[in-house]
Amino acid sequence: MADLPSRDDILKFVAEQTGKVGKREIARAFRLSGSDRIALKKLLREMAAEGLLEGARKSGMRVQGDLPNVCVIRVTGRDGENNLVARAIREGAVLDKPDAPLVTIIEPGGRGRVNRSAQLVSPGDTALARLARVNKNRYEASIIRKLGGAQAQIIGVIRHRPDGAWVVPVSRQERYEYRAREGADGLEEDTLVKAEKTSSARNGNATVKIVEAFGSTASPHAFSLIAIAEQNLPIDFPEAALIQAKETKPDTIDKSARADLCDIPFVTIDPADARDHDDAVYAEPDVDPGNQGGYVVWVAIADVAAYVTPDSAMDKEARKRGNSVYMPDRVVPMLPERLSNDLCSLREHRDRPCMAVRMQIDAKGKKRGHKFVRGMMRSAAKLSYLQAQGIFDAQTVAGSDNPSNGTSERARLDDILGALWQAYQLMAQARDARAPLIIDKPERRIDMNEQGAISRIYIPPRLEAHRLIEEMMIAANVCAAETLETRQVPLLFRVHDAPPPERMHALADFIKPLGARLDLGQPVVPALFNRIMVKAYDSEHYPTISEAVLRTQSQAVYTPKNIGHFGLNLGRYAHFTSPIRRYADLIVHRALIRALKLGKDGLTDAEIEELSAIAEAVSATERRAMIAERAAADRYLSAFMSNQIGECFNGQISGVSRAGLFVKLDETGADGLVPISRLGAERFFVDDDKLSLVGGTTGTVFRIGQPVEIRLIEATPLQGGLLFSLQDYASLPNSKGRKIRRGPATSRRPHANKRRKNSRKTGRRK
Repeated sequence: MADLPSRDDILKFVAEQTGKVGKREIARAFRLSGSDRIALKKLLREMAAEGLLEGARKSGMRVQGDLPNVCVIRVTGRDGENNLVARAIREGAVLDKPDAPLVTIIEPGGRGRVNRSAQLVSPGDTALARLARVNKNRYEASIIRKLGGAQAQIIGVIRHRPDGAWVVPVSRQERYEYRAREGADGLEEDTLVKAEKTSSARNGNATVKIVEAFGSTASPHAFSLIAIAEQNLPIDFPEAALIQAKETKPDTIDKSARADLCDIPFVTIDPADARDHDDAVYAEPDVDPGNQGGYVVWVAIADVAAYVTPDSAMDKEARKRGNSVYMPDRVVPMLPERLSNDLCSLREHRDRPCMAVRMQIDAKGKKRGHKFVRGMMRSAAKLSYLQAQGIFDAQTVAGSDNPSNGTSERARLDDILGALWQAYQLMAQARDARAPLIIDKPERRIDMNEQGAISRIYIPPRLEAHRLIEEMMIAANVCAAETLETRQVPLLFRVHDAPPPERMHALADFIKPLGARLDLGQPVVPALFNRIMVKAYDSEHYPTISEAVLRTQSQAVYTPKNIGHFGLNLGRYAHFTSPIRRYADLIVHRALIRALKLGKDGLTDAEIEELSAIAEAVSATERRAMIAERAAADRYLSAFMSNQIGECFNGQISGVSRAGLFVKLDETGADGLVPISRLGAERFFVDDDKLSLVGGTTGTVFRIGQPVEIRLIEATPLQGGLLFSLQDYASLPNSKGRKIRRGPATSRRPHANKRRKNSRKTGRRK
């Protein structure tokens, strides 16, 4: 009979193992068999009762206080080597004491194992992870799946009560208020804070620890700060990135190694309030005898890659941010201001490094060829869209065909824009022949005053100047994708998949009662949807049909694998034209530098290995930015409308759910909810198409895009919420025999389960 190992021997053995450890593994390690295993089992039970060991049959044993092999973690930030770090979550609370184990998530390019899924999480996220012990207080994590964003954190407002300080969450998803366990000393009423949950709300004693204060809710920028905090957007740049930006000098650019494009009178055309200028354009008639009636179009893009080199401090921060975020009162930039608004911005009359593409356009607007160069350029003029459109409108056809002989700056500008206009007219013909998807969704702008309040909400006119820049940028993006694909250099494509079959069938069923028809036997191309919208344009159902078509489409993402861009009807497409505000574009620039041997700062082998992870990361940061921008706008709009309680507005149904109707107001674009309880005593159900709400008794139908008149009954600016009541829906259409999805039986009839049991007892089939 072998001697049983001591408690210390067992604890040491369990602590040193990285895999599952159970009675069998311990017995095998200490060569125990027969009756010795019975004695071991008793000893292990005693150790568990004494609190020395813990665990379960599936996960295995571990030393008390050690982390299990699979654990829920919360990502807390990054370490000095830019690796994501996390803390374990146990019993609803984050283990954040100084002696608590630290979890390092190994990312692509980091030390140890490669974990591409690490790019799916960011600081504030919670995830299920597989842990491997490195030493007593450190683990390495492999992400199994992301569970959610910042579930262990809340953003709230301080409320002082007789029993202490409380944090009232601003999120509409939070059901509880939390007692501030620590960190509330000295904080005034209505202070915005970020807090970490320290105990679960289920036990009736929900508590938090305040980790950051943002200032008063009365601050002019409070609503954008809430959105930033909710999405864990990084505001402040690391000191290393700021130092690098400060030390970056324009004279480090080797002009002799670049093409001299300074004699080409490029112009920038941007919104009037733009502070950074990514792109500049120029066009002239092509003198090539083989391209009569054609044009040469130049697109020059800021050469951010010249200053932001792979794996530098600025590059690491830009990759983490993924893109710039635009809110009504501020911009959270991807790059430090010295670069985004100065060195990389194509300022008027300033020499700037650029990546430029020269495109030959034939008389029908089709591209005959293109060439990329890395050069130095100088913008001849900075124009707003309105200024450019004014010049386009003022020019006669004769004036465009016969450039002015004047020597004034205005005459020169007229000549430049005249050629751009003529080139665009040709490119527009090719665009129309290509038939990209028609998107009819006006974008609203929110103007803020110095006090941080909304001064104006409006829909900017959709000008041909916008379309001109858009078409030339699309053409440049296509050139980038084609060049890299031809040179077989990996890149990040911008892809947009065709709608899946189930959405197509749902759309066909949805629009049929509205008098529109979708032929499911036809090839799924953008023109199929365009024909539907053109036919419905003059009908009362056009808004509904247009919104339904838009919701049928897939979401565009970044990926190294090309599947084409369905919406633009292009076989290959990459983002190249905005490297100041999109990391994906910077990657494409580096790929071009590598492919065309335009410098030593091109895409590295390490970046090529990480492209899939980078694609996932920038797609995620793009979605994060959209959520933050929308949340900030919703809060400002709610504050703007808070003094209009009781007034009536016109709007359109923008969504349906079991909670009720979501309505977007025509004038301001503000979104709010008509609760299901406000639709009367009738029971409503979400239809199979997920695009309509149907009354179970009368068959009354509420469809997305449907115009409604509503009354504002409540506004909650901190949550960004608006509650409406419907003025009248007695005249709305009914389902006319359409199938109504009534949901699970258990949700309708409390005794359904009992009847089902009885039927099984009697042998009856339901």
